Amino acid sequence: MLLSVFSPGLEVLFLAFAMDILFGEPPGAVHPVVWMGRSIKYLKGLPVQNRSVLGILIVVVMTGASLLAGILIMLGASLIHETAALLVMAYFLKSTFSIRMLLTTSCGIMERMHSGNINEAKEALRALVSRDTTQLEEHQVASGVIESISENFVDGILSPILFYIILGLPGALAYKAVNTLDSMVGYRNKEFIELGRPSAKLDDMLNWIPARLSLLLIGAAALITGSSKDAVNICLRDNNLTPSPNSGWPMAAAAGALGVKLEKPGHYVLGKEFRLPEAADVKRAVRLVGTAALLLFGWGMGVLYLLHVNILT
Repeated sequence: MLLSVFSPGLEVLFLAFAMDILFGEPPGAVHPVVWMGRSIKYLKGLPVQNRSVLGILIVVVMTGASLLAGILIMLGASLIHETAALLVMAYFLKSTFSIRMLLTTSCGIMERMHSGNINEAKEALRALVSRDTTQLEEHQVASGVIESISENFVDGILSPILFYIILGLPGALAYKAVNTLDSMVGYRNKEFIELGRPSAKLDDMLNWIPARLSLLLIGAAALITGSSKDAVNICLRDNNLTPSPNSGWPMAAAAGALGVKLEKPGHYVLGKEFRLPEAADVKRAVRLVGTAALLLFGWGMGVLYLLHVNILT
């Protein structure tokens, strides 16, 4: 039992996926990522004058604490009934990724656009992007949703599952701690430029491989959903146009797959030869990313099954 608990298992991944699709996000009071956020807010207030040093300290503490928490969870799971252990580990793994919330939030914005409630759509978009949405035109709202859903496919779905497969639950929790820290203090502005640099750099490193793997999954999903076949060409051409070394990969792949131009005014244009996106394209993007998530889930289950068979034999 102890050895099986410490190995990433396909049962845990399956249950975590089912929990996410069926129930979505747990209440904030019992959500591990909310706990991470509260811890980060506390650490930000420590009386350390050098902001860069404080940034490094927060990364070390949050990553180490999350790794330790994952190990303790697995140790505790080894002491209880196997079914209960699987559910506990699946619950914590589920907290590191969110498929249902990402897709439903995007669909909600699309429905507001379809019904003509563009101001409500702009307000809802703030849940997905950090930019000012009040002055966006309708096609820019659609672009923002598609950019966000494709980018979040990497750091909100692909990366935590990949780290679970490689390093088990401690790896998934540690990754999520870094990603949460980056989302809270990693913004490139005067307030967080020094404090957030360590977490932003580490987040870039951790997402480097997953971002590039996203091209394979989004490209395959494009073929399955009947979208454009330009995902690979546009991604390889435009992936370096974004400030982030990673976000351009899934976003450019989505632009090519959907045949739409994705633009953040004053920053980048992906798929410049395509038409401007509209509300209907958000629905296509949801289907594209949802299919990519299913492919990822199937691939992860297959990898864990093969690892399990090899370990047993």
